[in-house]
Amino acid sequence: MCLMVLCEKMLCCCAKPKKGGLNEASFYEYADAVPKYFNDQIGQISEGISFTVTGYLAVNCERFSINLVHNNETRDVALHINPRLPQNYIVRNTKVQDIWGSEEVSSALPFLLSRGDKFFIQVLVTDACYMISVNGQHFATYTHRIPYRDVRILEVKGDVGNVEMQRTLVLSYPQRLPQSEVKNIELHIDNDGNEIDSSVEETVKIPHEWCLISAPITQSGSSPKSTNSLNDLALTLPYYGALPPNSLVEGRCLKIEGRVRLLPHSFYINLQKGQDIWPHPLIAFHLNPRFTKASSGAIGKAVVCRNAWLDGGWAQEERSELDTNFRPGRTFSLAIVCTKTAYEVYVNRIFMTDFKYKVSPGLVDAVYIQGDVKLWNVTLEQNPLIKGKNVRVYHNPLDTFEF
Repeated sequence: MCLMVLCEKMLCCCAKPKKGGLNEASFYEYADAVPKYFNDQIGQISEGISFTVTGYLAVNCERFSINLVHNNETRDVALHINPRLPQNYIVRNTKVQDIWGSEEVSSALPFLLSRGDKFFIQVLVTDACYMISVNGQHFATYTHRIPYRDVRILEVKGDVGNVEMQRTLVLSYPQRLPQSEVKNIELHIDNDGNEIDSSVEETVKIPHEWCLISAPITQSGSSPKSTNSLNDLALTLPYYGALPPNSLVEGRCLKIEGRVRLLPHSFYINLQKGQDIWPHPLIAFHLNPRFTKASSGAIGKAVVCRNAWLDGGWAQEERSELDTNFRPGRTFSLAIVCTKTAYEVYVNRIFMTDFKYKVSPGLVDAVYIQGDVKLWNVTLEQNPLIKGKNVRVYHNPLDTFEF
């Protein structure tokens, strides 16, 4: 199973696919039947062909659709992309012989479209599926239900204007926008400060007000910090961070600081080579805590999955049920530490799990984070030695060897 499909299954929203048919027909029909954009000269389609549709949502936009259509008698729709703004989801579907199939609505990505704003939707054709990005972020994959090579028409309908389409042959996906550009990870790797006093206790470096789930109400009835101002401090998900080559060497650690959402399902961190979704990147380490509800009702335990993607597929998955020190609504400091032979994972300074190297960590040049967390900071740091002891701050207690 490819990474995109796996991640969408792990992080899908609660809405369930719905059957098409007569009872759903109103969602597929428009009072104004004239397309806002129509092109029946899009040419022969093959893997790597990308269609980028841009335009503006009307201030009263309810829905619109982008259709890839066969030029046959029944005008079969190979791919129907249908953002519905009142419901805050994007439907994907296919119509054959005037009958709609089962809708797909789930996605790992939040709904990113707003009335009155410009939209940017990219559709990449691959032999396995269509890949869809919204405003520069990969949104969903859609497996072919009818042959994509017979598509001859692209049309746009609904509450949009100033629609344009660009057809290109691309070597990578998705096309980045300024808001989805990869961020450079801060490097704190000064070897001069590679020792600290054992009495020094590390803290999660998150502003106190950002740690609060809801700010207290003052006498005037206003909150001291608005929700928007707190969100402005957070890193946007999905998060892409760039590292220089050969950054992950023994004695260094990637530190990720943030907060777990109140009702977490899962999140994942990829240490990978490459910043694109397609072609599939080499993933040196895939860390994926999947939260479960214990019999006591407390959420905190997780099935922690570890894996790597190399040679065109996933390696043998490792999974353990662990008390992770991740708590709903609570801040955390997670460190992925490079040792001689493995990544070691620590949460709030406590060892959680490890993963033996499948490929050299020096190949990693990107960090990808997605899921039910809010991020404050991602940095690359030294794993400092404790003065007077021949051990590191992050040191596996099960490992009695002191280096």
